Amino acid sequence: MKKTLCLLSLVHFLGFSQNPELPFKDGESCSYRIGYGLFGGGHAKYTISQDSIETKVIVSGKSNSFVDLFFTIRNRYETIVNNRTLLPRYFKRNNIEGGYLINQEYFFNQDLKIINTQNGKFKCDVNSYDMLSSFLFGRSLKSSELKKKDPLFINMFLDEEIYNMEVLFLGEETINTEIGNIKCLKFCPKVQVGRVFKNEDDLTIWVSDDKNHLLIKVELEIWVGSIDAKITSAENIKFPLSITE
Repeated sequence: MKKTLCLLSLVHFLGFSQNPELPFKDGESCSYRIGYGLFGGGHAKYTISQDSIETKVIVSGKSNSFVDLFFTIRNRYETIVNNRTLLPRYFKRNNIEGGYLINQEYFFNQDLKIINTQNGKFKCDVNSYDMLSSFLFGRSLKSSELKKKDPLFINMFLDEEIYNMEVLFLGEETINTEIGNIKCLKFCPKVQVGRVFKNEDDLTIWVSDDKNHLLIKVELEIWVGSIDAKITSAENIKFPLSITE
């Protein structure tokens, strides 16, 4: 679920031009059904609030009583980014994942390349993102830029270290959802092996092949089994979704 909510740490800024118009707006909100094998696993939701300077995103998710027997999940994420650069100035994460408790708060100083946390100051690279702001930046790229055959990269500050995530474009696919059949772009972000994932290619994501680049579906293999997430509602979306007949 951590990687599900993260929703799409997809792309490096090098070599790409950012769209002049943001692909999201104030009030955007999407909900997702989380599945665990043949069983319902829980639900997740995110909301966006925006003014003329900044965008704030809050993501929350929880497992249901069945999944709680194996791997209890209670997650909340928050990021605040600059509308012009989409770089974060603030990130907060409060998680219960299995038997682990995670509470993080990051304050980004992009000019000084410093991130202040409850555990001290950390140096970061130029244009460093958190888990959510990296997704917002990925959404701002054109589909033609996302379809590059070469791997994409992004500098993400994760668990108090810089992780240069590699993402592979796997092609195009139409995904059946509760809101229609949606044309999507499919990606495999290379994840960190360890507490959650067994292999670096255990995460697959689909985003809408339109100007929104909404997260539509996620599949992940973790130590306790397979989890998937699929969109169930989308409100106040800025552009028409790539829904087919």
